Amino acid sequence: MTTETSTAWWSEVAHLRPQDETAAEAPSPTADAPQPPKFRRVPIVRRPTAPQARSLVKQSSRQIQSPRQSAPLQSRRPDRIAAWAAMLGFVLVLMAAVSANAAPMHRLGDRTLKMPMHGHDVTQLQGKLRRLKMLHVSPTGHFGTLTRAALRRYQRSRCLTADGIAGPATLSKLKNHAHACSSKAPSSGGGGGSSRGITRKRVVTWYGPGWYGRKTACGNTLTSRLYGVAHKTLPCGTVVRFSFRGRTVRTKVVDRGPYASGVDYDLTWAAARKLGVISIGRASVRASR
Repeated sequence: MTTETSTAWWSEVAHLRPQDETAAEAPSPTADAPQPPKFRRVPIVRRPTAPQARSLVKQSSRQIQSPRQSAPLQSRRPDRIAAWAAMLGFVLVLMAAVSANAAPMHRLGDRTLKMPMHGHDVTQLQGKLRRLKMLHVSPTGHFGTLTRAALRRYQRSRCLTADGIAGPATLSKLKNHAHACSSKAPSSGGGGGSSRGITRKRVVTWYGPGWYGRKTACGNTLTSRLYGVAHKTLPCGTVVRFSFRGRTVRTKVVDRGPYASGVDYDLTWAAARKLGVISIGRASVRASR
């Protein structure tokens, strides 16, 4: 009795076939077999603390914004340079305009001075008038009413036209330290000189209270006992005789003035009291000059 085997016949000659063919025909052991599931390792994420979370947010925002902001920053730099250049040009134009409008440095004698001019030459003019005791305030550099009045005093004392304008003639006398003019020279204020022995009508007033303690134009201290008279052009120390209602007064020029319209002489309180014009105030008298 023969025994049948369940083995296929070709299995006995399978070793005689090429290896590559057998490998190609051989079914894959894992083709139909179920594969075990592949598991991916999931990292454990822990909740960050508050400082770590803020740092992570900042880092992520920087990474997102850095590529976008790099280009605008580079393109913004020329704009800043142009803005600075425009601002610098505006400042230079403004400085040029200010320097153009600024007053140049004039010296005394470069120009004619009058109201309401100002400058370095006006300061020099005021300094000279102050040294001559014609101006009683400190130099300010502004040609105002006080400077004009002081300049008129100087012009009358030097026999110049008392117009209050520092022209070439006035500035020349100031710079050359010209002395006061002679008493025989004509006066621009109506108190014209005349030879001795000839009397003329003159209008006089008097002053004193409220001015005591101040220096006069001739260097005297004004007091109630100062015996003298103020005149516009007569040199200091010039003797003048006055006659009024039988009284005669012989006095000297100690001050400059008066500057009221139509008045020739201004007596001190002591001289006016002796002449008898205190109660009158403004009187028409006889004078030798």
